[in-house]
Amino acid sequence: MKGSRSSPQRSLRVSNTANSLLQNRINISIIFNYLRDHGASYRARIARDLGISAPAVARAIEKLLNDDYVIESERIQMENGRKAAQVSVNAERGYIIGVDLLSDPIKLAISDFSGIFRDTFLAPPIEPDIDLTEYLIATIDDTIRNFEKKTLKRNLRMLALGLGVPAVVDPQTGAILYANYYEKFIQSNFYDRLVEHYPFPVFIENTANLSAIGEWKHGVGRGARNLVFIEYGNGIGAGIIFEGDLYRGAQGAAGEIGYFVTAPDGLGYDGSTIGYLESKASLESMYRRGGMESGLDGGSYPNAASLFEAARSGDENALGIIKIALKHLTVAIVNILLLLNPEMVIIGGASCGLPGADLLILNPLIDEVRKYYPFAPAPIYLASIGANACLVGSVQFALDSLVVHAYPYRL
Repeated sequence: MKGSRSSPQRSLRVSNTANSLLQNRINISIIFNYLRDHGASYRARIARDLGISAPAVARAIEKLLNDDYVIESERIQMENGRKAAQVSVNAERGYIIGVDLLSDPIKLAISDFSGIFRDTFLAPPIEPDIDLTEYLIATIDDTIRNFEKKTLKRNLRMLALGLGVPAVVDPQTGAILYANYYEKFIQSNFYDRLVEHYPFPVFIENTANLSAIGEWKHGVGRGARNLVFIEYGNGIGAGIIFEGDLYRGAQGAAGEIGYFVTAPDGLGYDGSTIGYLESKASLESMYRRGGMESGLDGGSYPNAASLFEAARSGDENALGIIKIALKHLTVAIVNILLLLNPEMVIIGGASCGLPGADLLILNPLIDEVRKYYPFAPAPIYLASIGANACLVGSVQFALDSLVVHAYPYRL
């Protein structure tokens, strides 16, 4: 299990032909994942919602109680006069660590077994020429110690580490295949060193993919089976949820839309480090372009926030820079819609926190996409979790990966 990758959870209807042992295993898995998705519930409601007999529900819950995966509340009197106890996931079974390496500073969170954050932390600044893997290990170790001090608990049961990296990750081994922002991670044998250091499983995934999971499970994408999350910041990438599962592609590179060519002159572009779309539409490209032009009251735009603040105040230069960038992003989104036909597109990343993001990014994108997409366009939303989508997704991904082998079936 240690350092392993997860396989997708399978959706399965209860089969009448399954033998009793397999049927019981299926029931246990379906009920456990139901409680993970829907929260605490009563046995009678579980049986009704899942279409599983009351005796089968009772047997499955008894097994989950004995294995410490769920707990039972005190019995209370119901409206019908009967007493019943709620069953819920055992949040105290252990803890998960989530890390978002793309954020600046790096963000970390510790959640309980139900996925609820118990605390969040910001990593110290990264010193020049530091060994990034040693830095990350020291930061995670410090986070665990600080959490133990805050909770007055020692030797907490840490179950897994979920790590978001701005890189292409091998879907089978977890190895980093390509990382233009963190090339040193590849050189330092990053993943293997983490696996060797920690006694619990390490699950690693691309940041845009984890952000997609975060918004899909806990944000505006909840309930969708097909969506695209666009991580729009100093880099541009996408996470794809296809038919209720994360789609990574053959080499883990699905969603690397920063390399999209969105204009004919891009065919001659050397995108070995920064992709063509990123060079034209990323926040960094915008404020760098803006820094060379006159800004509000003769000033410049030293960062994306100042650029958007100027645009919100009516500065024509700032508005023009954003308009050019959004033209390229519009082409990318239209092509994504034509290729994948998702239920929705979610814009997230650092762009969500900019002044006037809804008026200056979201609304213009909606209007422009409507012009060029020949069918009824999927709705476009700003991420509801905002800049924490990757951190939420890292914990969710680690939890899912941790339990999928024992409880692979769900409705």
